[in-house]
Amino acid sequence: MSLETLKLEANEVVLKIVHRHWLTLFTRLFGLGVFAVVPLLAWIIIIVAQSLSPKPLFNIYLYTNHFAFFYSTWLLYTTMAIAFALTNHYLDVFVVTNRRVISIDQQGFFRRHIGSFRLDKLQDMNVEVNGLIATLLDYGTVEAETASSSSGEFRSYNLPKPRELKDIILTAANQLDDKRA
Repeated sequence: MSLETLKLEANEVVLKIVHRHWLTLFTRLFGLGVFAVVPLLAWIIIIVAQSLSPKPLFNIYLYTNHFAFFYSTWLLYTTMAIAFALTNHYLDVFVVTNRRVISIDQQGFFRRHIGSFRLDKLQDMNVEVNGLIATLLDYGTVEAETASSSSGEFRSYNLPKPRELKDIILTAANQLDDKRA
């Protein structure tokens, strides 16, 4: 995601740009990798079972072309899912500037949700780190409560080093308050 598409205000400086934690991408890709191999393993098991059987029910080798077509289609869809996961991970961005926080959530190839709030509207911030793995790898949810009339809560999930993000946001908000005072 390029910063030109964000349309930063005059004198607005980007303090931090964060993508979702790498573990979220890894778990998706691992699941898709397992998904890609399942038909091949099933085919191998059927061939081994046929060869061990004294009297096979049918000749499995007559269906090799059918399986090749099915498995090629399967791999095509799996590759598209992998491309979607990589695109989604790359385009999910959390940006902290000296005036606001912007969260870009890519929800599909042609659909995205962009949320932002101004730091002068910030009322409260929370960090949520749930579980042993999240604690060890230091990722979690950043929640901000704002003085906005539309939606009072702002949440972004699976961000790396959420405590550091919270400190950056609170420091920027305090500096903004000091300039106004």
